[in-house]
Formats: sequence, structure tokens, C-alpha cells
Amino acid sequence: MDFESILEKCAVIGIDVFFLSLFYKLYKEKSNCLKDLKNAEHFELNSELLKNLQSKGGCVPYAVITGKVKAISRPLFSEHFDLLRGVIREKMTNEHKIRWVPSLHIWSSTDNNIKRQVANVPFCLCSKGSLFQRKICVEINDPFSAEELVLSEIFDDFKKYDESFGEAVLGLLSREHVVGIREVENMLLEDTSLTAIGKLTLDNETMKMGVPDGNRTYFLSPLSYDSLVKKISSLEQFYKGLTILMCAVSAILFAYFFKKGYVELRRRIIHARDLRRCQEARKLRRETDSSSDSETAPKCVVCLENPVEILVLECGHACLCLNCSEHVYTYCPICRSAVHRLIPVFMP
Repeated sequence: MDFESILEKCAVIGIDVFFLSLFYKLYKEKSNCLKDLKNAEHFELNSELLKNLQSKGGCVPYAVITGKVKAISRPLFSEHFDLLRGVIREKMTNEHKIRWVPSLHIWSSTDNNIKRQVANVPFCLCSKGSLFQRKICVEINDPFSAEELVLSEIFDDFKKYDESFGEAVLGLLSREHVVGIREVENMLLEDTSLTAIGKLTLDNETMKMGVPDGNRTYFLSPLSYDSLVKKISSLEQFYKGLTILMCAVSAILFAYFFKKGYVELRRRIIHARDLRRCQEARKLRRETDSSSDSETAPKCVVCLENPVEILVLECGHACLCLNCSEHVYTYCPICRSAVHRLIPVFMP
């Protein structure tokens, strides 16, 4: 087994182990996250929330609440629609290009972000309430640390860029053309229903939701609790299936390489044993044969000097001397068939 073959096998096993570790890590993360979600305490945004939180010492390590988004201070307004108000605003300007890919011989489209602005104001989740009922609010801390936070796309405009003749020639030489500019505005709008899952605390009569302790995941999702659990469960099953698949691939690869290595080791052992027999037969023949007989004997097809001493199996060609057989053990030099064994032969 040569060095390149060993290196190739190590590379294949290494890639397989890498993906197995990756999928297993993702599976464990989703499994632990799902377990934490199922053990999280549920609270309603009502007048009893403050009392329940005080009874628990002012802190719940992992809690679930659902409410409507409301800005604590002055909300953010959309730059394109005056009536839209929100608490998080993201503006992006992307340059859309096409580039020539020599390896594929095609033009490929790419987006290059040339400007991105993110603004936010403090906000909370409030209960629906009524005209004569005080709204119960929970302030949201570190929203950008949360998972599943989705901003609504409220504006998307693409402006085609008209190249001049000089820019077109330069683009042909550089194999890159600017197609247009795309402007996108995303916002987390007020009155959006969010499910917040994290650490619920009480600070001077102000209830706050923030990043939980440990490895628990912080969620701010437009999905309901049940929908979020279903989504995480689906991801867990998906990564579990990939992990099992990679385990099966690993087992097949190890079995295949082990069998191949065993066959190669067994072939080498048999080859070494046959060489010892050949050496013994060669010594015995030199003691019994005369010099005239050795001159008339058939010559090795490789060195064309020594007499034929080795028979190649399974093809049956007697064509090698003992010295050359030590270097020719893969293919027969006459018919190029695979060499299974080399045994001594006595020519008449």
C-alpha cells in the first residue's frame, strides 16, 4: 500500500468524521434546546404576572411570554411609508453584478452589500388590554442576541444601472458588469406579535426579558410557542437522521478499508512465504544444476539475464527470476493480469 493511497484513505475518513461531528453537534444543540423549551415556564401578560414573578424571587431562569411589540420611547418611522412605525429598522443597499466564471463558462450573478444601517429603540411586549384596563408590559433586552428574530420587508426597489460605452468595454475586459442597485428596508413593526423565551427578571417594579444563563437559547420569534417547538423538533429529527446516515457511512468506510487492508496484509504474508520458498528452491537448483543447463534455460523477461525461477498465478506465466519478482508483485509483465501468488518453478 503506497503513501498516496494511505493519504487518500485518511482524507476520506477525515472528511467523514468532520461531517459526523458537525451533524452530531447540531443535533445535540437542537435536542438540548428542545428540552429547555419543553421545561420553560409559561406566563400570561396579565395583572397576575407581577405577583407571580415576585413569588419566585423576582427571577425565572427560563420563561415564555407572548405579546405585542410596543416602543418604550419614540418609535422609528419608515423612510418610504410615513404611517409605518417600528422598533428596529434595517436599511441595505446592494450592488447587483454579473461575473464570468471561467471554470463553468457561465455568467454568475452576485450581490455586494455596499451600505447597511441598523437602528433600534427600546421596546417591550404588551398585553392586548382594553380601554379601561392597564396594559402589562415586559421590557425586551438585547434583541439582537435572540434567535428567530425576523424583520418584515416593507420596501424593495431595484434600479437598473445603465452602463456607458467605456464602462461596458471595461466590464468585458474585467469580466464583470454592474446590473443595478437594490434598496431594501426591513422593520420590526409595532403591534407585531412576538413570542419571547428567555430570562424573566424584576428590576424596580419593571419586568424585563433578557438572555438566559447557561447554554439556553434566547428567542424572539413571530411564531407561536407550539410552532417554534415543532420547528426545533423538525430540525432535531433532521440532524439526527444526518448523524445516523454519517454513522452508517463511517461504518461502511471502516469495514471497507479494514477488509482491503486485511487482504493486502494477507497477500504480503503469502508473498513473503513464497519468496522464502523461491530462495530455497533457487539454492537447491544451483547445487544440482550444471552451468550448461543454466545457459540454455529460459531467461527472465524483465532482466533478460537470470533464468526463469518464478511462476505467476493466476495467469500461469513462468517469466520471472527471483530478483525481479521482489519488485514485480502487482501485475504480470506479460499479460498484465493481477498477481495473486508467486511460486517457484523448475524448468526442464
